[in-house]
Amino acid sequence: MSVKINILGSCVSRIIMLNGNKGGHGIASPDMELGYFLDKQNIVCAMLPSAFSDEEVASVTEAELWDGNRHKVLKQCLDKSTVRLLLESDADYVVMDLYDMQADFAVLHNTMFSTCAHEFFNTKLFRKYQGQVQTANFMKLPEWLWYGYVDLFFERLMEKYDRNHIILNRFRSNTYYLSKAGRLERIPDSFKQPFHSNDNYNPVLRRLEDHIIRKYEPYVIDLSRFYCGDANEWENLNGAHFEKEFYMDSFETVCRIIREKPTQRNFGSPLFLERIGRAGEKPWEGVSLDVAQLTGKVLELLDQKDLLWINLLDKLYRYAPGDKRVQELAECFTRG
Repeated sequence: MSVKINILGSCVSRIIMLNGNKGGHGIASPDMELGYFLDKQNIVCAMLPSAFSDEEVASVTEAELWDGNRHKVLKQCLDKSTVRLLLESDADYVVMDLYDMQADFAVLHNTMFSTCAHEFFNTKLFRKYQGQVQTANFMKLPEWLWYGYVDLFFERLMEKYDRNHIILNRFRSNTYYLSKAGRLERIPDSFKQPFHSNDNYNPVLRRLEDHIIRKYEPYVIDLSRFYCGDANEWENLNGAHFEKEFYMDSFETVCRIIREKPTQRNFGSPLFLERIGRAGEKPWEGVSLDVAQLTGKVLELLDQKDLLWINLLDKLYRYAPGDKRVQELAECFTRG
């Protein structure tokens, strides 16, 4: 029998469950089946009543949106069906991330709702209330104002899914990406729109994840902090798009949790740590790495206590094990 999984979160969790195949569908395993993929949601907004009548929600059309594929998702944001769908589903697990908690949300009629990457602002329904709609962001608000709704959401969720059937992907927005020239570069601010992730919010989001983990004890996958974006994979460099190895390592970890049901709760070591020492292995076909620049970045990130340095060192050792600069760095690593 296959295991059915609901995904509550962003493209981060969706592509994880596709084992890094961003153009795929369903789940990349014959013994796992996708239930709902509920993206562009906000778990706090999901706990408040809708600002609109059923007729108003039904009036939103696909033709109004930048991306017509978001039509159903936007309606879920507006009619607040997220929790109902999760509880009525016959899925066995929920795989979730909290990326969308970083996005702006809308305020109207003393309630709040997700705007589905700002798609709401393209609609006639928005124009009907234009001037009354305000936006806000939980990453900028005192936590005591909204943590109660987080707890309310998880209390409802756990009416169906216990601690052993919720898998939380911790999310750290990328500050850096690997360029097509093989250099580590900062993600330009121009890619960080209000509906994209923001590395300035990382500490706030991590505190929220800590709160959920302490109180509800889900399985936890904490690998994003070891990875960066990759311009060889993504044209859009917003901080939620990672290098392919992140998705593959995360998927392998999800599969292990579901199949083995381990007593271990937190999985925070990337699988490439088990493979360091593979000198000469190059998983990036056609990609050249700027060894001089990346060795300097290893030291810079190490000084910043940014765990991405471990990833860069692994890349360098696999790419240019004979380079003296790489050998010196590898020796520092092995000495601890």
